[in-house]
Amino acid sequence: MKIGIVGYGKMGKDIFSLFFDKLPDAQFVVIDLFGAEENKEALLKTLGKSLKRKKLTEEQYEFKKESFLFTDDTSALSGCDVVIEAVFENMAAKKELFAKAAQAVSEDCLLLTNTSSLDIASVFSDIPHKERCFGLHFFYPVKLTGFVELNVLPDTAQSNMDKAAQLVKATGKKPIVFRGEYHIYLNQILACMVAHAIYLRESFGASAAETGKAVEELFSVAGPFDVLDSVGLGLMAGSPDNFRIERNRGLLGYGCEKMNGWLAEGCPKETLSFLDFMAEHESDTGADCSKAALYMAALILNETANAAIEYSGDRAVLLEAVQDTLGLAEPLSACIEKYGTDNIFAVLDELHSKTGFGSYAHTDKSLWDRIFS
Repeated sequence: MKIGIVGYGKMGKDIFSLFFDKLPDAQFVVIDLFGAEENKEALLKTLGKSLKRKKLTEEQYEFKKESFLFTDDTSALSGCDVVIEAVFENMAAKKELFAKAAQAVSEDCLLLTNTSSLDIASVFSDIPHKERCFGLHFFYPVKLTGFVELNVLPDTAQSNMDKAAQLVKATGKKPIVFRGEYHIYLNQILACMVAHAIYLRESFGASAAETGKAVEELFSVAGPFDVLDSVGLGLMAGSPDNFRIERNRGLLGYGCEKMNGWLAEGCPKETLSFLDFMAEHESDTGADCSKAALYMAALILNETANAAIEYSGDRAVLLEAVQDTLGLAEPLSACIEKYGTDNIFAVLDELHSKTGFGSYAHTDKSLWDRIFS
């Protein structure tokens, strides 16, 4: 198999590294517009270290060092079976790159975008043979997340979906399929979680540090504000219109407004900047955040239940993917056992009454019982 990776920033590098490590017989073409020669030399150096430390045999080393090409010439994608685009979130840039890629490859080559927010149908609007075009969304950092989203279009052929799913499985990841307004859904529920944490900070009158600490029991590694810190306000503060599920527009819009306010106040948009900025610009208030974990669990459970009702695939896979993506310490059903449905519904009713946000509107208990049992 020959795989093309277009873009070699943080995400593109992570995607390449995953495939390069997990697919020992694959060939790679990396379209790198800004540092092809330097990145090639860095990878050869890494391979040399692996050989020296006996992580590679001499035969594996010889194959690996000839198995990749770094170039700024998109015509080098010729012969690829799959092309994965991982450039920055700009529609014009992605459309231009796919136009060039489509000219270089055969009509059977899969063309996949890793976009985390843009309309996928629009990305491929000018590309012929749309049966091979769809989204393949990895989360960052790639190696620490278990699921990959297949965001398929109406014209996507089942055979091509199957090829992409098998490719994902070959790396040790699990594919999950989303369609239409549920494109990039796991990213959307992650954004809802962050926006909800921002709302809790405001409603409790607490600092970000206090709010984060109050909900940390729910998460195995990183809570909502840690996620915001690692992604950066530059990406998280984008328009809520990028997400297409109507019920979440109010909450996401609120979160975007608050994040853009922090940007206007001088918070850097880069990663690993938000928590430092907040530590410098706010103090702990001593506010009572004892119910913050319940309020956070309520939002996550409710949004998952609302999605599961409409999801056309395996609900058990969806629930597992939500737990993995959000980094929850326990399965969702354990949260219900811990807090109780009546308490969760009371919190949701309170939140919905105060805000009017559709993210807090819940269905009846019988459906929850079927979803989370």
